[in-house]
Order: sequence, then C-alpha cells, then structure tokens
Amino acid sequence: MFPEISFLNLTVPIYPICVATGFFVGTLILSYFAKKYDFPEKLVFPLMCFTESGVIIGGKILFLLINFSILPKYYSKFGFLRLFTRTGFVFYGGLFGAIVSILLFSKIYNFPFSDSLSAVCFVTPLVHFFGRLGCFFSGCCYGIKYAGFCSVYIHGSNRFPVQLFEAILNLLLFLVLQIILRKNKSVIFPYFLGYGIIRLVCESLRGDESRGFIGPLSVSAWISIMFIVMSFCVILIRSKNLLEKNRK
Repeated sequence: MFPEISFLNLTVPIYPICVATGFFVGTLILSYFAKKYDFPEKLVFPLMCFTESGVIIGGKILFLLINFSILPKYYSKFGFLRLFTRTGFVFYGGLFGAIVSILLFSKIYNFPFSDSLSAVCFVTPLVHFFGRLGCFFSGCCYGIKYAGFCSVYIHGSNRFPVQLFEAILNLLLFLVLQIILRKNKSVIFPYFLGYGIIRLVCESLRGDESRGFIGPLSVSAWISIMFIVMSFCVILIRSKNLLEKNRK
C-alpha cells in the first residue's frame, strides 16, 4: 500500500489528506447546490466545520469503545497521546457524532435541524468516497482473502479490494441522491437506507478483525441493519401518507 507521502523532508499520512480532500470537495459541492435547493450558502462552511468536528470525535470514541479490550496493546505501542492520533476511526461513530454536532449547529444558527442534516447526508457519500480511498492507500479496513479479478496483495495475502468497492458504491449513492433531491426536499432516510445496504454488503467482504463483533455480525453490520429497517419503515409510511393525501 501507500500509507504515507514524503515532501520536503516531511512525512504525511495519506488517510487524513484524503479525508480533508473529501470535506473540501463536499463543501464546494454543497455550496454549488445550496441556492438550487434553498440552503443558505453562508451557512455551508460552518455546517461542514461542525460536521467534521463531530465526525472526528464520534469516530474516535466508537473505535476506542469497540477495541476496548485491546487498548492496553495500543497504549503500550503508541503511548497515551498517540493512542488518539495513531489509531483508527469507525464511520458510524463519526456519523453519530456528526448528527450531534449538526444538532448543535442548528441550535446556534437557529436553522432547521432536518434541513441541515439532509444537506450533510447529500454530500456524505462523496466525502466518504475519498475517505475509503484513504483506507485503501493506508491498508486498513481490508477485504477477505480473494484471488480473483482485481485482487490486491495486502497483509500477506491476495484480498478483495473492499475499500475501492465501497468507494465506488458511495459515489453511485451520491448520484442517486441527486436524482432523489430533485423531487424531495430531504434525502436523510434515502441516504440511511442506501448506505445501510452498502455497508451491510461490504461488511461481509471485510477481513480485518478490528471492527468489534456482537455474535456473528460486526457492530457496523448491526447498525446497518437498524438503519435499513428504520429507513425502510419511515419511507414506507411517508409514501403511504402521501398516496392517501393525493387521493383526497
């Protein structure tokens, strides 16, 4: 893999570069679509700053909770401060952290929470696309052993490039949300449903063990199932109510 880049005697990890690029591109895209979908352009940058802060804090907290049993191992290897800077993140923890930070943003800026969350959900697959590229270069979140088409050699075996697979699916989800947003004001539950399905599929193709398991499934798989069921029910109820309203 290609976890670091050296420039002018400086060595910089690729992953944060990819994530930062994702947030930058996401901010530009959201600014472009802001006027079209009646979102105040002046609020785009502070919204994304709040979101990024929530993602970092929430993603780190869930990673540490999931890997609580092996924290002594990380501590002996990295020390206390580097325990936070050299260990990974969990996306769903970042998502929950983002939701909390967006709620705080809505309170401070007196702007509807649902509109703020929908705006972030719209660009999240695009940001996540860059994040998964970072995972691929870093060699984390790697796939199951696999010797077929497009396999990659990592951690001593040929493996399925699940990071790239999820990146592509996230990019497709972003395009789908654009279509949905043309007819609906909110893409919150379409995003939760779409990504829940994507993540559930990708979890079955991952070979790393640092995700935490509850029974036969990983923590992220259980969260994905919860999102799929919740989103499907909400979308079904809303569609039913809209159909009944049109009949009147």
